Amino acid sequence: MSTYVMSDLHGCKEEFDQMLELISFNDYDELYILGDVCDRGDSPIPLYLEIMKHPNIHLILGNHDVWFLHYMDDLINEHINPGHLNVLENHDLFNWLHRNGGLITLDQFMELDLPTCHEMKYYLERCPIYKELSIGETNFLFVHAGMGRNPIPNTHIAEVDPNILLWDHIGLDDNPYSNKTMIVGHIPTFIYGKEYDGQIIHRKDSKIFHIDCGCCSGRTLGCLRLNDLHAFYVPSTYPYIPYIG
Repeated sequence: MSTYVMSDLHGCKEEFDQMLELISFNDYDELYILGDVCDRGDSPIPLYLEIMKHPNIHLILGNHDVWFLHYMDDLINEHINPGHLNVLENHDLFNWLHRNGGLITLDQFMELDLPTCHEMKYYLERCPIYKELSIGETNFLFVHAGMGRNPIPNTHIAEVDPNILLWDHIGLDDNPYSNKTMIVGHIPTFIYGKEYDGQIIHRKDSKIFHIDCGCCSGRTLGCLRLNDLHAFYVPSTYPYIPYIG
């Protein structure tokens, strides 16, 4: 039995399916996904449906999942009574749909039948925003965006503002725990430097892994096996988007 973790799928179902085949994922393994299943890529809703079928695949929410969940009741109401959703009068909704890749998530969600819409909403409502897990002698902490820049050492994660855990940007070595190895996504690793393009980041003597390898930006989908910290990669099928910092 192996335990794997990946992050920021962003609708990249083809790469996700290839990764499961590459790691020979089976019913005896466990997989944790550190958020952002939806938006931007071609298949966000099929990805959710696939994840929901597997009791051994666990989702920790990211900011895009929470964004989607925040508007699910409105989308379900629009499903029942078309024409009531006014995107132009809601700046945040417009920002999600038209500037952050949410439109494809909305379109595919609206194609579902109502029972499946409610089932997906119930599923996401039960997903946590962080997870602590021990494998052998290593204590891991999974969280989408980390605990902010220069976090106070040994702060209990339950005391941290959820918006920080979901949205904040984190430095390369911003792990406030001496006894836990953090694994985070959210920021594509190429943003930290060209030397990290398409790669999982784990600097020498650091106790933090950055695993969003920028699949929807044309890099790779990365996956980390926690039993031996071996990294796996699947090339992206999406166009390469250069970073202009």
